[in-house]
Amino acid sequence: EVFSVSLATARRDLNELAGQGKIQRVHGGALAIEIAPPEQPVLQREGLQVEEKRRIARAAAGLVQDGETVFISSGTTALEVARCLADRSNLTVITNSIPVLNLLSGLDGLNVVVLGGIVRPSEQSLIGHIAEQSLAELRADKVIFGVRAIHPQHGLTNDYLPETRTDRAILRIGRQVIVVADHTKIGRVATAFVAPLAVVQVLVTD
Repeated sequence: EVFSVSLATARRDLNELAGQGKIQRVHGGALAIEIAPPEQPVLQREGLQVEEKRRIARAAAGLVQDGETVFISSGTTALEVARCLADRSNLTVITNSIPVLNLLSGLDGLNVVVLGGIVRPSEQSLIGHIAEQSLAELRADKVIFGVRAIHPQHGLTNDYLPETRTDRAILRIGRQVIVVADHTKIGRVATAFVAPLAVVQVLVTD
C-alpha cells in the first residue's frame, strides 16, 4: 500500500533481495542482514570486548582436556583461549597464529606445532598453500576457531578472501570444532564464505 505495488511484486522483490544475501525472509516479511564492518588489525582489536573475550576464553579452555591435541586459530578471542591454556600440562597445540606461538612456545608441558606459510601482517597469521599442505598432515581433537561473522543462514564468514582456503583446511582437521565469537560477531555476514554452520559442534559466546 505504501509503495503502490502488488503483493506478488513485493514477494518477488523480497525473494530477489534474499537471494542476494541482503535480507533474511521471515514469516510475513523480512529482516535486514547486518554486514560486518571492515576488520581492524589484530593488535588494535585486543582492546575491544576484553571482558567478554576473557569469559569466552575461560569457558572454551574448560572444554580442552589434558593430553589432547588442540588447534588454536588466529584472532584475539582465540589468543585469549591460548592464555587460559598456558599453564596446562601434556597438551599439544597447533597454530597458525604468531601471537599464540610467541605466547606458548617454550612453556613446560606444552608441545607447540606451528604451520609454515605466508604471513598476513594485519592478523599476524600464517596462510596459503604451505599452511594448507601442513594442515593436510595434521589432526586435532579440537579446533578453537575465531571468526569475523557468524549467521544462522550464511554460516561462518570472514573478510579476507585469500585466507578462506586456509580457514577451511583448519576446520577439516578437528574432531570437534569450537567457534569462539563475542556478541558483535553474531547475526552478521562478512564478504568471504568460509563454511556452513553444520561444521560447528560448539559455539562459545557471551
